[in-house]
Amino acid sequence: MLKNAPADNKAVEAETDASSLNLTNKENHDNTMKAATTGDKNKAGGTGGSSSLNNARTKPIAPVRTKYAWFDISELTAPEQWSPIVQALPHQKFTGVVAAEQQLEQIPPNLAKITYVEGVPSTDKLTALNAAYDIVILEPSVITSNWFKRNRGTITCKVGTTVNVTDPASLELAVAMTHEVPLLIVEFRDDTKIPLEIVLADAQNHGTEVVMKVRDDVEAKVVFGVLECGADGVLIASSDLGQVYAVGEVLTSTGDKSGQTLQKLTITRTEHVGMGDRACIDLTSYLGLDEGILLGSFSCGGILACSETHPLPYMPTRPFRINAGSLHTYVLAPDNRTWYLSDLRSGMEVLVVSTSGKARRVSVGRVKIERRPLLYIEAQADDGTKLNVIMQEDWHVRVFGTNGQPINITTLKPGDQVLGYTMDPGRHVGVKVDELIIEQ
Repeated sequence: MLKNAPADNKAVEAETDASSLNLTNKENHDNTMKAATTGDKNKAGGTGGSSSLNNARTKPIAPVRTKYAWFDISELTAPEQWSPIVQALPHQKFTGVVAAEQQLEQIPPNLAKITYVEGVPSTDKLTALNAAYDIVILEPSVITSNWFKRNRGTITCKVGTTVNVTDPASLELAVAMTHEVPLLIVEFRDDTKIPLEIVLADAQNHGTEVVMKVRDDVEAKVVFGVLECGADGVLIASSDLGQVYAVGEVLTSTGDKSGQTLQKLTITRTEHVGMGDRACIDLTSYLGLDEGILLGSFSCGGILACSETHPLPYMPTRPFRINAGSLHTYVLAPDNRTWYLSDLRSGMEVLVVSTSGKARRVSVGRVKIERRPLLYIEAQADDGTKLNVIMQEDWHVRVFGTNGQPINITTLKPGDQVLGYTMDPGRHVGVKVDELIIEQ
């Protein structure tokens, strides 16, 4: 994703061991001060040295399967209720529908046909199921029966089961079913995701897909994030056509792996511009050593600002914080939109970008605004596009160079190269628009 610059810096995609995060503030201070006093400014500034996050034990994270959603129309009897829903499902990335036999003719061929089966099906019933459906959901008692052992090979559909978790016994049953079938549909009585975490942990070890019944798009978004990997799919039953589009948006945002193209920018000028109000963005996630956010005064692009993940003299690291810039600054957010720093509030999302161009959504925990001296930083892309960012004038504030290493902004000089991005100018309330716009 990176143009004109190396892309060999891997994001910190790791599970952090709490036992390795016990570096005290004093130890961190001693390490960074030692680097500073030995004359190694680069180590003190973050290109070397030690921090609690650097020392964290890491291991590869298993790839996350593509998320999907199913819709249950089987209880909707009137065609005017379920027909518009069925028509909309394929366009909103739904992949399956739970449907009654009389509804099957109206199901598009690109949607998997799913049904629940009560009890042990007769031979004729099993033949009909194989012909009509893609997925059959049998009861747990059938899955553990001798009939299933004898007839499993004759079932040509994908087989799953379903469990409604209401107590420890039913949770134990759900976990046991992840050992028996490739698909589990699970429902929880109580509004807690701890039981889902327990089910997912076992399902991961057995390769079982887990689909959770959800009430709406809000719960779907939460479910996809449980235990980092989340449930494989969600199943929603509703007469509300709007939920088709709302869950579709959740699928789009969850599956967005497009990243952000970065490019080389050359510093052309820096200048002290006096006092002003600058914002620190505190995020709800650890940031990797090569991650930051994209900031700019103009809608035509910005510079990749470094987080406080790297060691600093005189103060402990803040691996969730980015000393961003002046209040007027744009920050790039998901879905190709921007926010002014002054607009950011707790719970909103920004786009965290690594030096290799990998991007992820992260929520804002808070924005801290204080009056500080400011530095104007101007840069130019190879195509002649000029942009700037105004940040706190302090050696501790850094941006990423094209080698993927942090650069203290007070050391920037014309000719230095940094990472950033450019795009066609034009924004209206943060949304890209095609219009003539002059920014200066």
